[in-house]
Amino acid sequence: MGQMSCLRMVALALACCLLAGCQDFWRSSGAWDVGPHRGLLLDISNYYHRHASEEGGRCKSPYFDGIIQAEVVDEADDSVDVHVHYGYRDFLNDGDDDCDPKFRPLRCTIMRECRGFAVREFTAAKSETGYDIIDMSGERRR
Repeated sequence: MGQMSCLRMVALALACCLLAGCQDFWRSSGAWDVGPHRGLLLDISNYYHRHASEEGGRCKSPYFDGIIQAEVVDEADDSVDVHVHYGYRDFLNDGDDDCDPKFRPLRCTIMRECRGFAVREFTAAKSETGYDIIDMSGERRR
């Protein structure tokens, strides 16, 4: 029993190290960069997922399904404003739960809720560890 719990602790420690490394890997991969701002889109994506809502508040758990365009529109010594065109979906309400082609044929295709495209502007404060998102245009959760 003692040896088994020791192995579990080692496995847990290794898993934590791997997860911590994943965040650094994605931040430094270049996939989340906006111009010279390394990893800024990752911080924007996390902020959007925690604070945004879409479609008049009906979509309370949206996430970026894809970034179409992201560009820096203004930059100061301590902040960056980024204009983001994106596609979104919702973890909780994307239409899959009541998609019945027999009774609601359009609900399964073109009339899905909580799927669409939008544009927002984000303001990020520069910090020693990266960026802190301090403002976002558009709808927010209450």
